[in-house]
Amino acid sequence: MRASGTKAVQGQIGFKDVALSTADAPLGVEKLNGKMDITKDRVQIANMTAQVGGGELELGGAIAYKPSVQFNVAVKGKAIRIRYPEGLRTVLDTNLAFTGTTQASILSGRVLIDNLSFTPDFDLARLGDQFSTGNTPSQPGFAQTVRLAVNVQTQSNLQAVSSQVSVAGQANLQVGGTADNPVITGRTTVTSGELFFRNVRYKLQRGVITFDDPNQTHPVLNVSVNTTIEQYNLTLTMRGPLDKLTTQYTSDPPLATADVINLVARGKTTQEQAASSQSTDSMIASQVAGQLSSGIQKLAGISSLQIDPTLGGNNSNPSARIAIQQRVTNKLLFSFSTDVSQPGSEIVQGEYQINKRWSMSVARDQVGGISVDGKYHTRF
Repeated sequence: MRASGTKAVQGQIGFKDVALSTADAPLGVEKLNGKMDITKDRVQIANMTAQVGGGELELGGAIAYKPSVQFNVAVKGKAIRIRYPEGLRTVLDTNLAFTGTTQASILSGRVLIDNLSFTPDFDLARLGDQFSTGNTPSQPGFAQTVRLAVNVQTQSNLQAVSSQVSVAGQANLQVGGTADNPVITGRTTVTSGELFFRNVRYKLQRGVITFDDPNQTHPVLNVSVNTTIEQYNLTLTMRGPLDKLTTQYTSDPPLATADVINLVARGKTTQEQAASSQSTDSMIASQVAGQLSSGIQKLAGISSLQIDPTLGGNNSNPSARIAIQQRVTNKLLFSFSTDVSQPGSEIVQGEYQINKRWSMSVARDQVGGISVDGKYHTRF
């Protein structure tokens, strides 16, 4: 007896509330439901859904395995939450297609960022390091054969707020290169915002970040921030790539560049710094107070906490002044300061940003007086 014919595998695989996760994957899959129809030469994905990062994911398409492996898979996602880049939480929608073979394939489509927020451990310098470090060589593999052609956009005037940083803007980026070595090109525009650095509040006047290098992710900044220290209105403009950033300083009333730098770094001009006659005890108290305020600031999530033994009242009295600033919402900033050596010296102020041009502040001074100010912001 002799049997002949062609071997064939046919059938159906069903999934019911399946969960998948690995230690290396940034996201796990939960509640995977659907089915795959298997024929003699392909696998058809039908009605497959899952939950990923708290959002919904839909998959469809086919994978052929005869005469060679080819795939055409579509992925649609809604309200998927990821932590990328480091220090940021992102909520996004996706509409992607993955087509090709094991030797050459392409991932294309669109990603829309609906929401952006900062994690408690967000660090601006660490975020910059993720783009400034060079690409490390990797071993040949499947990721090198996957080309990327993905458009990444944000909702118009997207806002992100934390106790230290508040920004609003939009981005239109292209992700190219390969899955092994992705390259970002495009433009990000920051329309407004502020940040706290060394307990000083800086307001963002304008900000543009461009990615023009098609061979590597290389951000170039053109950012201008403004602050007031003592009676000086200071503007800092930063231009260039992160590894070769140049800064231009201007002040009103005018100051020499060295004085502006000293104001930003130490809160005093060079002449005031030279004339300062702090005692050794006061200097030690200032350093200890600075470390203490930094620790409390991080622990409590306060935008700015300043414990300065040399400010206010009697400069020889350590622990003289305490100042707190807290960003309540992206439009409301609360400030409180007191001189502990003088009872009844509390100053309370609330500032509300009505829109990009108008802001209003209400303050209560040491003697109980109430003042209301309105500010109109314009650019020449």
